[in-house]
Amino acid sequence: MPKWQAYEMRLMAERHVSDGMIPGEGDRERLTNMLGRPLHAYRDLAATFAV
Repeated sequence: MPKWQAYEMRLMAERHVSDGMIPGEGDRERLTNMLGRPLHAYRDLAATFAV
């Protein structure tokens, strides 16, 4: 992979380690607006594939 891509991936991984996957204030609403639909729960997705 190009150096710029490796650098970006490292930054993303460092942010994930430091901040985790907890959404910030307004993140859910912004994502819902971007997608144009309600968000799906991971638990529901996993249950669908577990069948």
